[in-house]
Amino acid sequence: MMVKQLDPAEPSVIGRYHILGVLGSGGMGRVLLGIGPDGRFVAIKQIHQHLLGEHEYRARFRREVNASTRVSGAFTAPVVDFDVDGGNPWLASVFVVGLPLDKVVAEYGPLPPPAVKALAAGLAVALQDIHRVGLVHRDLKPANVILTIDGPRVIDFGIAQLHENPSGLTETGSALGSPAYMSPEQASAEPITPASDIFSLGALLVMAATGKSPFAAASMAYTLFNIVHSEPDWEQVAPELRHLIAPCLAKKPQLRPTTAQLLDQIGWLPEGAAPWPGPVHAEIQRQLAGLTALTANPDATVMVSGRGHEAAVRGTGFAVAERPGSSKVVSRGRTVARRVGLAALLVLLLVAGGITWIRLSGSATETSPAAATLARLRNADACAWLQESMRGSVPPDSSWPSDVSTWKTDTYLSWECSATSGGQSLTVKPGDNLSLLNGTGRSVDGLPILASDDTSSFGCQRGVDLSGSNQKWGIVVRLNKAASCDLAETVLTRLVATRSSPPQRADAVSLGRVDTCGVLSNERLNAFVGPVSAAPSYISAHECHWQGTSEVRLQLNLVKPYEIDTASPIDLGNGTMVIPHNHVVDSICVLEYPYRPAGDKTEVVELELHGDGEGGDLYQKQCTAARSIMQEVVSKLPKR
Repeated sequence: MMVKQLDPAEPSVIGRYHILGVLGSGGMGRVLLGIGPDGRFVAIKQIHQHLLGEHEYRARFRREVNASTRVSGAFTAPVVDFDVDGGNPWLASVFVVGLPLDKVVAEYGPLPPPAVKALAAGLAVALQDIHRVGLVHRDLKPANVILTIDGPRVIDFGIAQLHENPSGLTETGSALGSPAYMSPEQASAEPITPASDIFSLGALLVMAATGKSPFAAASMAYTLFNIVHSEPDWEQVAPELRHLIAPCLAKKPQLRPTTAQLLDQIGWLPEGAAPWPGPVHAEIQRQLAGLTALTANPDATVMVSGRGHEAAVRGTGFAVAERPGSSKVVSRGRTVARRVGLAALLVLLLVAGGITWIRLSGSATETSPAAATLARLRNADACAWLQESMRGSVPPDSSWPSDVSTWKTDTYLSWECSATSGGQSLTVKPGDNLSLLNGTGRSVDGLPILASDDTSSFGCQRGVDLSGSNQKWGIVVRLNKAASCDLAETVLTRLVATRSSPPQRADAVSLGRVDTCGVLSNERLNAFVGPVSAAPSYISAHECHWQGTSEVRLQLNLVKPYEIDTASPIDLGNGTMVIPHNHVVDSICVLEYPYRPAGDKTEVVELELHGDGEGGDLYQKQCTAARSIMQEVVSKLPKR
């Protein structure tokens, strides 16, 4: 994929993004490579000027942008910014980084059947997300499918392919799309439905499996004739793929399967298997290794030729074309070398047909004593810990039975234990937040005991800070409707005195074990919301904060089912439903993902995204980014 230079007369800034070059152009618009002030790289789709004067075009464009921002499935590129009111409307998406399918087949050969099935499944899910919001891609072709380390991504939909043609006319390149992969109804200029994308998908899968389009001919006229009248040659298609692809290529739209039917036919794919051939993965990993090596060396030297023709990052072997007239830059420094080097490397990867989104795995390190303590608290079986600690230790004047084995405990919850007796409830929460508790002047095992008492309403709470750095997380014991708080303090004392906490069962499936700071890397968050702090901060064993251009809070909760507002759910793809919460502040978006029932409660993932600024579009932009972040989080959760 070549990055073409901008015309010197064109503006080099769109919105808050500096334009580095042109990635491609079509009948309706073009795609630009941009970089934001926070160092985030985006693909900007911009409408051709000559189309802006068409009747009611802006109204249609606004509706299209509104629909596009809702497309944020697992196999599409999330939208991060847009402007529908400027002189030339535009839409910015996160880079989808990987190898374009057409280049993969050209350089490495056709994909084997298992990889074709993985490709079909991912693209079917992507089309499902696109069709659900009223869009038809219209230009699903190998160049618009990126193979990433963990699946395919569909790019280039929305702006250049409106669901309805704004002029009512048929334009080559806008209504038709790419000839070799269009549907019979596109070739005949008939009304387009989602079934058109299914036909394109079938043609694309044949190409992936055989190395060539099933309908391509020496001229466009013959190609269109083949699409409308000819059947593909199935000889080179593996037998196990024919029954999957053939229905997609039915000439009549009503005979083609829907995305749901296609997914049912594909069935479950093997877990853990690399979807692409080894050389493809090796190439992606090679490029990622170069990027990782660059970012790991803050003193890397970046050289930009004074001739303005090429730049190189020493030690990586990468080079990239520069715009004429660009100045000479020789930098040895952490900030400049890293920023310029990263930009140079990413542009190179695009030129090489390589990466268009970055997936750098990362998690909060657990080498510090505090992190090790958090890991122990997350993995503790709270009920087993409670019973082991309290045997023979119940205060004689307590209303609770002295035989701990008779306490009714909620065995569904491994990361929190609730015991009941005589209408009272005692809850033990390892790793909970203690920010609302105050000092008592007493201590246990050298640790100050913290407390909050309201015996008339909420009962009493006792806790100790185990963070070692005043981060205010540790063990909390809550006693509901208590006449006396002695039992809560006794339980806390015994828990702290127990040097080893019983671990959860090896087969337990629960959010309790999930490291909230570990499921999201700073690199992935940077792609969605801009720079975040160098290290996330634990608010509790089950809550993490990232601070920077935006504030991200990820929390795992146990809540009663009636506390979950199930109105207006959002489908993230693959049937993953999240629940949005309206917030009085426009710059805050809150999403909840009900993970699983646990006794009389539900384990819930809650994501809160804060941003700066004002305006009617801000909340929508925040929630677009939040959906992408939640999608990433859900993919890292334990399989149920």
